[in-house]
Amino acid sequence: MTVPLRLIILAAAFGALALRAAEPTSQPAITLTVAAQPAQVLAGFGCSLVDLSRANIPAPARAELFDRVFGDLGMNVLRLWVGTGPGRSVAQMKASFYRTYVDSGVIAEAQRHGVTTLLLAPARGERPPTEPVADYARQLAEFIAAVQTERGITINVTGIANEPSGFKPEQMAEAVRDLRGELDARGRREVDIIAPEWASADGAALRSLAGLKADAAAWAALRGIATHSYNMAATPQFPALIAGTDKQYWMTEASDNGHEGEADVNLAASICARFLNDMNQGVTHWIYFIGFHDSPDVARDRDNATKLMVYDHKQQRLVRTLKYDWLRQLRAAFPTGARLYPLRADPGGDLAFSYGQKPVLNAAAARRPDGGWSLGMVNLCGVGPDSAISRWHPAATWTVTWRLPAAAGEGATAWRVFRSDAVRRFEPVGVATMNGGEITLTLRPGELVTLSRD
Repeated sequence: MTVPLRLIILAAAFGALALRAAEPTSQPAITLTVAAQPAQVLAGFGCSLVDLSRANIPAPARAELFDRVFGDLGMNVLRLWVGTGPGRSVAQMKASFYRTYVDSGVIAEAQRHGVTTLLLAPARGERPPTEPVADYARQLAEFIAAVQTERGITINVTGIANEPSGFKPEQMAEAVRDLRGELDARGRREVDIIAPEWASADGAALRSLAGLKADAAAWAALRGIATHSYNMAATPQFPALIAGTDKQYWMTEASDNGHEGEADVNLAASICARFLNDMNQGVTHWIYFIGFHDSPDVARDRDNATKLMVYDHKQQRLVRTLKYDWLRQLRAAFPTGARLYPLRADPGGDLAFSYGQKPVLNAAAARRPDGGWSLGMVNLCGVGPDSAISRWHPAATWTVTWRLPAAAGEGATAWRVFRSDAVRRFEPVGVATMNGGEITLTLRPGELVTLSRD
């Protein structure tokens, strides 16, 4: 389940950060123009949880973790892991799944906090399948049907395999076809399938998806396409594949690796940039890797960056990362049900967060379910160090002008401004005025800014 370390190399910290109303300056400028029509609706937001049955988190702390992560972030999707593949029987799959998610009360508690969709993540490693694909599909279908019959747990959506780099495109298409048939034969037509859940939104993922789309039966069996969001997040090629179809775009895993301090602005900026990028690139469901877990000693933990919050046994307290509060700010701006309006940058074009050179910023625009508008942006200049797979622009403050055609004829409108940086977490900083559909602000390195109006 752990994300390969090669997928993301992030380190370094930012200096002092602030947001001020834009004034005449020689700093670089960028214009973000929002499309006149929405592209997709954000239908889901969630996380995975791994085995809590041995975590021994005190009951009050566990209750607060569910409140903060699922409740405050408005999660409606829970991703559930189960080991699969050769050498793993359905009985073994069930025993592990029941201990981890059912007998531990995890599913029930998540559902009490708003989760309506259970997404299965079959974990078998990245190796190619050695058993017949038909046998593997039968194993998954038997498991999904059994947990419904035996424990009343409905798996709403399932993947084929987590980060299946060993699957050839034709094997992935065969697996989707066969799984659909096996589920239908067991009366589980309500269970949807997404694929391929590639580790990166890269050329290999596109080849796998091209194979699925070329196979009419496999394509018809899919609810949506799926990739992960690490060093290579969503790019325009992926929504282009499903344009004009009824398919959704699921981003089923994003996080970071290694140790994370409580105020790591570097990691906060990166994960929030990927969220904004994915919103601007057609993603309909966005899922963080591990919502929370425990740690013997967070100060020495080499893997706490994979979680949003951690219970630290040494200090007997919850450790709340900076990125949690940054994501809380983004969820206020981009709640479930928000309609996303694509934007283009000048300079910068689609601002795709992908291999190699990263953009100077990422941004997204949406109309919320309450009818109001939200704009969000994060400055990536200064993230580092450069590596073989990632290059970052030097730290720079940008003058950012938003152009919102939908508001061009409204005259002057007031927008509430919120900011997060290395010190502040989701704080209101006043009101800015949009005139004729345009508003200009200054965005400093490592700063997240959201704007909201009714």
